[in-house]
Amino acid sequence: MPTYEFECRDCQKRFDVIALITEHARLKEQPPACPQCGKTDTRQLASLFNCKTASASF
Repeated sequence: MPTYEFECRDCQKRFDVIALITEHARLKEQPPACPQCGKTDTRQLASLFNCKTASASF
């Protein structure tokens, strides 16, 4: 499952949300609440992408 990184605009706390890819659109419409202050004025950050394969692909 993908991990999405968010930041609270109020207290600047960064936190992760683990959600299905199909829930990504909902996270944009209804941002998650900050676990530190509880406010929903959060924004998604651009995160690095990581992928594992079963064998070497090169």
